[in-house]
Amino acid sequence: MRLLAAIFQPGSEERALCELAAVVCWVLAAFASTVAGRFPGGALGLIALGLALWFFPLMWNEVETAF
Repeated sequence: MRLLAAIFQPGSEERALCELAAVVCWVLAAFASTVAGRFPGGALGLIALGLALWFFPLMWNEVETAF
């Protein structure tokens, strides 16, 4: 796991992609009702996925620091 320690550091490409994907999920949930309707859970499911993508790098870094 130490090999992946720097994967979600601030300013990394991986963290930026997670945050961008989260924003895309929120935009789809807010403005694209046809897409949100096809997603499991609808707009609420897209919001939940966006939150998971937004907080995943933070949780990864906290677990890496703790252990």
